[in-house]
Amino acid sequence: MNNIHRIFNNNSGDYMENLYDSYDINKKKFEDDFKECSDFLLREAQIDGEKCFFCVMDGLVDSLQLSQMVTKPILESKLKFHNPSEHFDLIKKCVVSSVEMNEAKTFDDCYYFLMSGFAVFYLDGCRRALALGIQGWNRRSTDDPTNESMVKGAKECFVESINDNKALLRKRLKTHHLKLRQIKLGNAAQTPVVIAYIDNRAESKLVNEIEMRLKSANLNTVLDYGCLDPYIDTDVPSFFTCVGNTERPDVFASKLLEGRVGVMVEGTPFVMYTPYLFSDAFSSFDDYDNPPFYATFIRWLKYLSFLISVFLPGLYVAVGTYHQELIPTNLLYIVATSEATTPFNLLTEAILIHILYEIMREAGLRLPKSIGHAVSIIGAIVIGEATVTAGIIGAPMLVVVAVTAISSYVVYSLYESVAVLRIIFIILGGIAGIYGIMLGAGMLFVNICVINPYGVPYSAPFSPLSVKSLGDTFIRQGWKKLAKRRVRVSELEGTDIGK
Repeated sequence: MNNIHRIFNNNSGDYMENLYDSYDINKKKFEDDFKECSDFLLREAQIDGEKCFFCVMDGLVDSLQLSQMVTKPILESKLKFHNPSEHFDLIKKCVVSSVEMNEAKTFDDCYYFLMSGFAVFYLDGCRRALALGIQGWNRRSTDDPTNESMVKGAKECFVESINDNKALLRKRLKTHHLKLRQIKLGNAAQTPVVIAYIDNRAESKLVNEIEMRLKSANLNTVLDYGCLDPYIDTDVPSFFTCVGNTERPDVFASKLLEGRVGVMVEGTPFVMYTPYLFSDAFSSFDDYDNPPFYATFIRWLKYLSFLISVFLPGLYVAVGTYHQELIPTNLLYIVATSEATTPFNLLTEAILIHILYEIMREAGLRLPKSIGHAVSIIGAIVIGEATVTAGIIGAPMLVVVAVTAISSYVVYSLYESVAVLRIIFIILGGIAGIYGIMLGAGMLFVNICVINPYGVPYSAPFSPLSVKSLGDTFIRQGWKKLAKRRVRVSELEGTDIGK
């Protein structure tokens, strides 16, 4: 094989081999590369005296479409032509009826289309192949979202097929301004990734920056969206992320309308979007179906729950260890009586019970559903009753942990951050009391304000303060006022994304 048939691939750093005009060489190359692949199917045929072959991956194509839209029309065609290239063009333009059609000029392109549910057709004497979309694999239905269930919201979610996800998004946003830019990532095995944005809402600088970062990801393959998260996240060390994710098409559509850029990955039902702001964690799509006064009340509860889940255990340890004078007398007597019978101090007790809680939570998530409830029963008996009865853990501490655990689930998108921050503030409270809690809180809020993904302050619209944008953050205004707002992330105070 001659080197003139090889071209360099900038993404993978490897050479891609062009197709040959020899039928036998191309056929042998396909058969050698897919040796011991039982799902690879190749059929040889002749058209007007010219040799050709069709190849597909079994299980990824619709057999009926393959027969009716590809093989039968091509084999029964009667065309007049002068050379193989003209014959190929006539088949492409006048014979096959598949709408999704691409030309492949390298073996890598052919293999990528095969793995994506295309049928590849090669005609002797040509240095290109025809890839025809006839996908037919099994798909999961767009059922009720499992992680973002809502009382009054839509009952559909993204699935693992990127084409279905694009269709769900297109159904929500019926505008030509919605752009779905598809690229391929991965050196060993390429995965289709879609960059979604609305061209008259999102800044082109933001779109190009995200595409550049994704293409710089030197990964063998992209198995899940989490592989790409670090490449588009902020470089500032923090417990918080600037990349949001959702499995709901309505939520994703609303984020794109605000000028954000989304990333969809083949094989995962979750899509990412950025810039993701701190205030986004405290709003849900249900808020816009509820009356403004109730939605505002729920948002206040979410902010309160966040503060409780992060600071309450550390504050309890700090006050109980160093600042007992702040506790009411009756409550102080209960706490002192309970803690006098336990072998550990408040700091050790708090860390121990939180670690046990996280162990139980993780076990409940990973166990099969049929026996997952056993973890709850064991946890309630062993930790909820036996440890208190045996005098290992104080009852007030157990109450604090229970309140903290429930509060941390109110803002579930921040759970990972809260779980670690909670332990840190327990240690700070046990070592330096309330002064340690105040110092840690100050550092935490400074860190939130320092994060500036793509020129958009993570703490916006609270810092820098944007009064115009507060109508949909800490409170939720009525639709008559919200309808007049056209706030985009690029227009928030302190943003320099478009500059």
